[in-house]
Amino acid sequence: MRRWMSGAFLWLVLAGAGLAQDENQPQRIVLSWERDPATSQSVSWRTVRQLDNAAGQVVRVKGWARTFEDSARTVKARSAKIKTQTGAAYTHYSVRFDGLEPGVRYAYRVGCEEHWSEWNLFRTAGADSEAFSFFYLGDVQNDIRSEVAPLLRAMYADAPQSRFIVFAGDLVNRGMEDANWAEFFEAFGPIVRMTPLIAAPGNHDTNKEMLDDRGNRRVDPLYLAHFAFPQDGPDAEHFKETAYTLDYQCVRIIVLNSNAYNDERQVRWLESVLVAPRKPWTIVLFHHPVYSTGSERDNKELRATLAPLFEKYGVDLVLQGHDHYYGRTGKILQERIVAADAAAPVYAVSISGPKMYKQNKTFTHLMRRMIGETQLYQILTLSPQHLTYVCKSLDGEVKDGFTLLKQAQGTVLVEKPLPSVGCYCPER
Repeated sequence: MRRWMSGAFLWLVLAGAGLAQDENQPQRIVLSWERDPATSQSVSWRTVRQLDNAAGQVVRVKGWARTFEDSARTVKARSAKIKTQTGAAYTHYSVRFDGLEPGVRYAYRVGCEEHWSEWNLFRTAGADSEAFSFFYLGDVQNDIRSEVAPLLRAMYADAPQSRFIVFAGDLVNRGMEDANWAEFFEAFGPIVRMTPLIAAPGNHDTNKEMLDDRGNRRVDPLYLAHFAFPQDGPDAEHFKETAYTLDYQCVRIIVLNSNAYNDERQVRWLESVLVAPRKPWTIVLFHHPVYSTGSERDNKELRATLAPLFEKYGVDLVLQGHDHYYGRTGKILQERIVAADAAAPVYAVSISGPKMYKQNKTFTHLMRRMIGETQLYQILTLSPQHLTYVCKSLDGEVKDGFTLLKQAQGTVLVEKPLPSVGCYCPER
């Protein structure tokens, strides 16, 4: 009896402090996109109990939050039940708000009836001519709550008006373990409720027990359940939401699933996307590096497959992870550094989590900057005429930086130290 009373007392204390779990309350709320960021916004979340009437509400922000509820538009959510590795089951939801106006701030909440989330904010993409910033992160992966959370807060404090975050894979260490995802969302906190994510899957986001029809590891269903990404990728089920394109103002971002780099369907799709008319800037995002920076790795087949396409079709910048050692090249054509005004891509590999590898010296002759044993985040600022890249450490020190300029003769790489100040970040 005494043990029961002590447990009941503890429950009451936790409930009074707001810490007892409400099984109907939305958890792990995160923004992403499935369609045009100028006119739509997707939101994902989960609950412990399945709610048949789950929905999202969205309203254009005006001067008084008290008017949100009466003015909001309600959109019914899609749902799917997911069983975790421990046998616990959760219901994951997503909703897409369509018909939005470009360049406008909106408020949203998700849930149902007496179990709504708080109101959060987002801003739709504006005109192509407007400058904007976004974050780029390498592998988060390990010790996310204890050692990555400080970096995320430093990053967000540095450029809070940044429009989205791109991840170069390995969002967690074990994609099939729900505890890893709990740590991920706790570390990011409200950041991902207001700043949409664009992610490429890494090898740690896959499930080694699940193979596709080419023998490559498939991305774990738990990864897919947490997000809502575009479905315009290669014509195969395992590429659904793991390879896709997204246009945001003046940039086209092409996301690849490099766990399946050797699948000819993805290669054909990539070429079809590159040959099509596109935005002033083209950035490709994936996990495994073309030019490795850490350990003794060398992805020769991946390089032979992808690099010629990047060079042929004028990709500007390639963002990668995996190697746990920072490296950034000059412009590279046929595995050689070329002139600053040559038509050739720049490659970057970054690391945001605490897991570090030793330097790989195979490609040091191609690197303009290499950094070891340092957690990093990057802020990129784009307009139709310029792309500025700033790499910073946890203490806010600028570790690397460059600018790509669109000029009459083509894109020019400007190598110069950038001052340790916040980048231009338009209003969210």
